[in-house]
Amino acid sequence: MARRRPAVLVLGAGLLLAGCAGTPDERACGLLEDVPDRVGQTSVEQLNEVAEAAREAESAELRSIGEQLALNLTRRRVLENLAPGSFIEVIQANVDELRRACRDLEATDDGST
Repeated sequence: MARRRPAVLVLGAGLLLAGCAGTPDERACGLLEDVPDRVGQTSVEQLNEVAEAAREAESAELRSIGEQLALNLTRRRVLENLAPGSFIEVIQANVDELRRACRDLEATDDGST
């Protein structure tokens, strides 16, 4: 058992570095890949991390969507008071929009190389 711990630490450090590597756009889109298709299956902390990374992106579109996502994450109670399930629907729409923007950026990058 003791011999496995260093491997786990190295693997964890590698994953952490992989999440931080690349451009800010790549980081935001990379973190988004770890979010399940249905946002109800992920944590608010993970969504906050994605929103923050998107807010720091170079792409104005990613930054804008990151701002919307971050704002909507703070409005959970208000959204749920309006209609049960509306929080998940709004966050899902933000994540779907962010996924589309990442696909568009990837397609643009592929076309320019």
